[in-house]
Amino acid sequence: MISSPHGRRAAPAAALTLLALLTAGCTNVSDESSTSVTATVTPTPAAGDSGPASPDQTSAILVQPIHDAQVVLGTDGKDHVDYELMVTSIFAVPVTLTSVTVLDRGGAELGRIDGETLVAGTQMLLTREPTSEIEPSTSVSVDVDLALEPGTAPQSITHRIEYSVPDPHLLLMMDIDETVVHGPEVTIDDSAPLVIEPPVAGDGWLVSNGCCAPNLHRDLRLSVNGSRIETPETFAIDWARVEDGRIYDGDGSENEQHYAFGADVFAVAEATVIEVREGQPEQLPDVQLVPQSAAELTGNLVVLELESDVFAAYGHLQPGSITVEVGDTVTAGQLIATLGNSGPSGGPHLHFALVDQPNIFTARSLPYVFERFTVVGTIDFADSTGDNLAIAPESKEASNAHPLYGAIVDFAEN
Repeated sequence: MISSPHGRRAAPAAALTLLALLTAGCTNVSDESSTSVTATVTPTPAAGDSGPASPDQTSAILVQPIHDAQVVLGTDGKDHVDYELMVTSIFAVPVTLTSVTVLDRGGAELGRIDGETLVAGTQMLLTREPTSEIEPSTSVSVDVDLALEPGTAPQSITHRIEYSVPDPHLLLMMDIDETVVHGPEVTIDDSAPLVIEPPVAGDGWLVSNGCCAPNLHRDLRLSVNGSRIETPETFAIDWARVEDGRIYDGDGSENEQHYAFGADVFAVAEATVIEVREGQPEQLPDVQLVPQSAAELTGNLVVLELESDVFAAYGHLQPGSITVEVGDTVTAGQLIATLGNSGPSGGPHLHFALVDQPNIFTARSLPYVFERFTVVGTIDFADSTGDNLAIAPESKEASNAHPLYGAIVDFAEN
C-alpha cells in the first residue's frame, strides 16, 4: 500500500470503504496509526502457572488467532513473533480489553500488552481505527509483536486475556464468573526467513511502512473467499530515501524532487518473471489516483517467482522502465526497473514484498532478511511532521536481519 509521505490524511472510519482503503496510499511517515505507542510486547520475568481454565465457562468475548505466528530477526537484535488475535464481543454493552498476557505452554509469562499500547494495537479489522471499546456483536484485531531474545521462541504460546464491562451486574445474566479468557493457543511457524539481496542499493533508505509496529502495512487485513483473513503486507516495505533528514528537496510537489525517484530496482534472488504490468502513468506526489480497474491498484508491477510458494512483488515502478518480460530468468542484483510513482501512490517509493502466492492481495506476507547492511538511524514518527523528520542517528552493522518500521539503512552499491 502506498500513501503520502507528507503528514496525516486520516478520514472518518465510517467513510472508509475497501476501495478507499486500497487507494489511501502507503509512503506515509506520519500516519494516524503511527503514534509513539506501539503494540510491541516486551519480555517480562517468568511467572507461575496461571492454572487451568474452568470447564465450559461463559464469556463476554470470543478470541481466536487469525493465523499462526511468524518470526523474523529485527534490526533491534530481537526475534519478532508477530500475529493477530481476533476478538468478538458476545455481549449487550461495550467490552473493554484491559490486558493481553502472552504465556508459554507451561504458564511462564513472556510478555504483556496493556494501557495505551493495547488501545493502539486493538483495531477495527479493515479501517485500522484504534479502539478502546469493542461494541456489541463487533470484531476487532489485536496486534501482537512479541520481542524475544534470538532463538528463544517456543513452538506455541497461549494467552490470559482480561476485560471489563461498564456494569458488572450484567455479567450475572450470562453466568460469567470471571472476566478472563484463558487462551487461545497460537502455533509459531519456526521456518527460517528467506535470505535475499536488497531490491535497492546505496545509502539512506527509509522503511516508511513495514514490520512490526502499527502502520498501513502491518495492519492490512483482508477477507479471502469468505473463509479466512489474510495479512498480505505484514513484512512488506515501502522504501523511500532520506538525505540530510528529508525525503525530498524543495516543496516535494514534483517527483524529481524526491530522493528515491529514479533509483535502480534490482532482483533480490535468482528467479523467474511471472507477471509484468506496464502502461500506468506517473502520478504527482500527494495526488491520489482512484483506480478504475484492478490492474491500476499496484501501478507498474513486476512479480518474480523465487521458489515454490515464494514470490517477490515490486510496485509503483516508473512507466517504461521495466527491463524484463514474463518468462525471463533473472539473477540476484540484476536491474529490473526504476523506482517511480505510478498507481495509487502518494509519493515516489518502492513497494516491495515477499508473499506466498502471485496475487498480492489474497496472499500472506512472508518474512525475509538481508545478509548485510548498516542501520544509520531511526525515525521518531510521533515527533515528525510532514518532511521534518525526527531522526535518532546510529551506526550499527546488521546481518541476516529484517529492517524494522522507521529504520534508515545503507546498502552496498551494486
